[in-house]
Amino acid sequence: MMEKDDAVSTVIALMLVLGIIVTLIAIYSATYLPGLKQQSEIEHSREVADAFARFGSDIDHVVSGSHVVSDRTSTRFSEPFSLGGGDILLSPVRSSGSVTITQVPLVNVTVTNQTDAMMTGNASLVNVSYVPSFTAWEPQGYLWEYGFVAVTKDNVTVPQSSSYNNVSGARADSGEFLRSFIDMSRFGNEIVITLVNLTPPPPKEGGSFVTGSGRAVLKLNATIPEPDRIAGVTKLVCNDSVTPYLNLTTLNPSAGIKGHLETLCNDTIEDHPDDRYYFEELSQIHMHTLTFEPSVNVTLRIVNVEVGVW
Repeated sequence: MMEKDDAVSTVIALMLVLGIIVTLIAIYSATYLPGLKQQSEIEHSREVADAFARFGSDIDHVVSGSHVVSDRTSTRFSEPFSLGGGDILLSPVRSSGSVTITQVPLVNVTVTNQTDAMMTGNASLVNVSYVPSFTAWEPQGYLWEYGFVAVTKDNVTVPQSSSYNNVSGARADSGEFLRSFIDMSRFGNEIVITLVNLTPPPPKEGGSFVTGSGRAVLKLNATIPEPDRIAGVTKLVCNDSVTPYLNLTTLNPSAGIKGHLETLCNDTIEDHPDDRYYFEELSQIHMHTLTFEPSVNVTLRIVNVEVGVW
């Protein structure tokens, strides 16, 4: 009889222990787990923000110091981060996220000589955006554009830096960054044009979009091919896109690309009285045209910067 009582007592004790464990798990799940998941998501959001800030600095380094790249075969940077977060003890399910890279045209350059031979080049930007999904915290994403990082949520975009009150102010202050994408210098009858061309990888290679909850890596690869040169140039045309953020004429006429190209063109023909500069504003582009008499030689140097995510 005593043995049966001991067996029953053991079963009851075990059931009580299991009941206590289940109760503790229930209390943990109901009381602490939501807060812990939110805290984990907040930490993940900071990780993404830091990765975007570092990657923006990488792009700044390449664009502002594009002359340095010519001394090397290539310049590479990479910034790893997690697409999703929120995995904690007893709740390993993670949120997910997606990264999209799109190209933004900036300037097209066309050089024509006396025999109608042509040489062309482009300068362009990219936008890099991160959007979270199924997060236990606010659906806060990040966007790199025009040289700064912005925080996004639904249809609202605000600059990450406290230096700006709104995204319009941050875009208006991007003039110095944008001016780094094209440079034109003249020495006698020799003109050298440098363009910085940020592009996503070719579509067949992927690298412009990724989604999931695992690790992703933002990559930057800057290269400079052998410069092109054409002699006997009589005409040079620079077209820039009619985009408020790129021209900023209502805020600072000299800050955007339009004002920068005007300055470059005027400086190029200075002290050359027979050369001419013409400006024409069309529906989609601003056309800056230089004509040369006598003809000049033009060297076109392009810094290709491939920006991708894997």
